[in-house]
Amino acid sequence: MPNPSNDTDDLSYMGEISVKLPKNWGMITLKVDLETKGLKKIINDCFKTPLPHLGKVSATTDTRIVWMAPDELLILISYDKVNKHIASLEENLRGEHYLIADVSDARVLFNLKGEGVYDVLAKGTPADMSNFGVNEVRRSRIGQLAAAFWTINSDEIEVVCFRSVSDYLFDWLKAAAAPNSLPGYFK
Repeated sequence: MPNPSNDTDDLSYMGEISVKLPKNWGMITLKVDLETKGLKKIINDCFKTPLPHLGKVSATTDTRIVWMAPDELLILISYDKVNKHIASLEENLRGEHYLIADVSDARVLFNLKGEGVYDVLAKGTPADMSNFGVNEVRRSRIGQLAAAFWTINSDEIEVVCFRSVSDYLFDWLKAAAAPNSLPGYFK
């Protein structure tokens, strides 16, 4: 898989849906009590994106803030802005109990787009795709791999997994999105 800091073209496949591995997403894990006084303002000021509610994602064109657990956020931003945002978070969270980690090179983000995105994921995840709404997040498995995914809109889902298994997941997604292979459960 290409390193997101390289100037390589996006990796993509077009079948029943498009499967893309866009470049240049930086990722920060923030572990902190999500009820910390002032955290909503810190997140909004730093990323211009609101703190998500339980099990949700807050998304803008160039930022994703994903609720991963009761004390954990995954923040996706431009790869070249990771260090700047980590410094800002550290400054604003001074005195609080937190952990910040740059996980940009440890994970990858896939973008799935098209009417059949729910059908494609339903082939390989135990998550109930029939009750999966816009801006919802699931930590689950896809094709037996640990992954998290969320909806951007009704025909667009993003999937994050470890970089070490991204070749396998990309191949799995291509097979699941092969032409004329969707069962049509979610139309």
